[in-house]
Amino acid sequence: MNGQLPMFLDIHTHHPAGDQDVLAIENRHGGFGDAAASRYVSAGLHPWYIRPETLSDDLDALRKYATQHGVLAIGECGLDKLTKTDWHTQCLAFERQIALAEELEKPVIVHCVKAFEECLAFLKQTGVPVVFHGINNRLSVTRPVIDAGYFLSFGKALLHPNDAITEAFRAVPMEQLFLETDDTGADIREIYKTAAQLRNIPEKEIALQLETNFGKVFK
Repeated sequence: MNGQLPMFLDIHTHHPAGDQDVLAIENRHGGFGDAAASRYVSAGLHPWYIRPETLSDDLDALRKYATQHGVLAIGECGLDKLTKTDWHTQCLAFERQIALAEELEKPVIVHCVKAFEECLAFLKQTGVPVVFHGINNRLSVTRPVIDAGYFLSFGKALLHPNDAITEAFRAVPMEQLFLETDDTGADIREIYKTAAQLRNIPEKEIALQLETNFGKVFK
């Protein structure tokens, strides 16, 4: 990843990268034996899809896959109180993936639904960068993430924000900010444009700061 980064960075998407003006990190939650369609990926066991009976094998497969140079991060992984997946299994999988990220010295991309306190507890001693993705929560929920020094990534929620989302977005220090499209099919350019408008700053300022953030997190 030497040289000039592209202006647009999509740090979490479920669609193969196909735009030369966008550096996208495609997320994979399975198929770790298959070649990736994108140059850069993140790989993790999503709490929606993990199963107790296959967890050990799935973690082994993830470990082998995640050692590749193009795998920039572990995740998305985390905790979700709205999924039917057994809570103990979610916690075990999250804990093991945090340990893997530390072993490989790669950042963690966190999926968190109504479990911020629990996720933060697991991450408390983590030494690698942490990105909470898909933020669409009010500031009272995200403030502990900000205070912990972690990164927060916003996506389509910015395109039609309510007052709570706007407040939460504006409260995140620029040094802890990322943008993404996730599985929405939204245009990252529009998210950049809207993010700049909500901050009342030039779009180039956001682009340059996110490039700096990217360089710190995804080495």
